[in-house]
Amino acid sequence: MARRSLAAITSAAIAFIGVAAPRIAEACPGIGLVTRIDGLPQNVIITRIENGKQVLVWRPRVLEVVCQDDLVHTIGATSVFILVDGRGSVRVNRDLDYRVPARSGAPSLAGNAYRNISDQVMPDMKRLPWSVRVKGGGDDFGFSLSALSAGGQQVQAGRRTLLVRLVGGAPPYHVEISTAAGAPVASQTSSGHEVVLSDVALTAGAYQVKAVDAAPNALSAQIAVVDVSPPADTAFAGLADPEVRAAASATALAKAHPGVWSFEAEQQIEAAPSNGLDRDKVYELIESYSAE
Repeated sequence: MARRSLAAITSAAIAFIGVAAPRIAEACPGIGLVTRIDGLPQNVIITRIENGKQVLVWRPRVLEVVCQDDLVHTIGATSVFILVDGRGSVRVNRDLDYRVPARSGAPSLAGNAYRNISDQVMPDMKRLPWSVRVKGGGDDFGFSLSALSAGGQQVQAGRRTLLVRLVGGAPPYHVEISTAAGAPVASQTSSGHEVVLSDVALTAGAYQVKAVDAAPNALSAQIAVVDVSPPADTAFAGLADPEVRAAASATALAKAHPGVWSFEAEQQIEAAPSNGLDRDKVYELIESYSAE
């Protein structure tokens, strides 16, 4: 388990925001959210006006909600991508300070969804540096979702794609799915830690997931395929972007049922269309719930 310390905010950041000490800004009517940070989160400076005073949104993370008139500034090589309602994705780097505009078009249900992200997701997202398992050759080989090895994970039946995420070991990685009786169902080899098995036909019953690296080291996990749908949190239904909506809903599912539905939560994100979200950060959050 790797630990990373919080970096202090730079003197350049302090000079930019013009305040003596940062603090966490309170929730505000959301206009959009952060979808990706390339570089150091502490080098993304978001300031907003509250009660006539300038305050800092401390250490923003992926899925951080931004508000109308927020000013976004980055330091050095760090850049940040913000998805703004009605305006699409905006990249902010050191060459561009960005003032978040008013919402384009009529008010939507997204405001309530953003508040739920601020309340339910961000407190956990901001603690990630203290609990994330680090990928990389030579580390202990294992499932990124540690709860897989413990058993008890469920996925919904049907013809679908399955994502198995790994840490450590040496490539290539081979993953196979078989029935409890040992009959093969699907297999895939990958040079990366994310192994995707496409078009897998799953009927209700017990299955085994086996992963092998080049050493070879082997892992196995038991999962149950069920004919029932996982419980769905409707709090995020107002999010227009399907990738962000899937990420928020999957995170809520894993937080509420980490020992049962975390693997399914990752499948829900994998199935969503890609639109620039830093999925690794969301997967890491889901995996942190199962490790607690």
